[in-house]
Amino acid sequence: MKKPFFLFLSTLVLTFGKGFSQESGNYLLIINNDTTKINLKQAFEYKAKKGELLTIIVDQPAIQTYSDEMISFQYDKAYGASKTKIDMGIEQIMVMSSDGNGFIVQKYSSMDPSGLINLMMSELIKESITYGYKKTEEPYTKELKSGQTIKGIKNTLEYKGEEIVYMVGAHGGKDEGVLIVTMLQDASYTQNGLPMINLFLDSLQIKE
Repeated sequence: MKKPFFLFLSTLVLTFGKGFSQESGNYLLIINNDTTKINLKQAFEYKAKKGELLTIIVDQPAIQTYSDEMISFQYDKAYGASKTKIDMGIEQIMVMSSDGNGFIVQKYSSMDPSGLINLMMSELIKESITYGYKKTEEPYTKELKSGQTIKGIKNTLEYKGEEIVYMVGAHGGKDEGVLIVTMLQDASYTQNGLPMINLFLDSLQIKE
């Protein structure tokens, strides 16, 4: 049971801080098999077959949607999304800001991850507890847009006026399920962190 979690930790350490924001360059615009490199928001003029000069601009909406065969959710394009296959039957999608706020979704296609909730939380907070943070734990439930309910635990860690909030929850079925983790740093409660996490949780859908 521990293997998926430690793989998660390794992936988090290796990818955190690299920056998941979308790059503005190196997009390809393909019109009638003609390929041209173009940057986001860069005006590009294209002459149609009838001689009409068209101005084309490639842009992205501020709110992006991640969707696959199992889940969908929304996130701010400023952060981007990183997808990793961390083991047979386990895929991870992570959205993380440079200040430590973010969320992780692990998709399991060969086991119900509900039994990993306490293990995941324990590993997330153990170093902070050793350092001296005080823990307040409470149950956590969230009804999803798609009708299912995420169930798990929420821990608030406090140290000298600073708070860090972790939530770990899951929705599982027979030999499959979804495990989610959210991380919220004290300095970002009312800035980027809380809106980022709320957007994810309020838009999360599990496809069954």
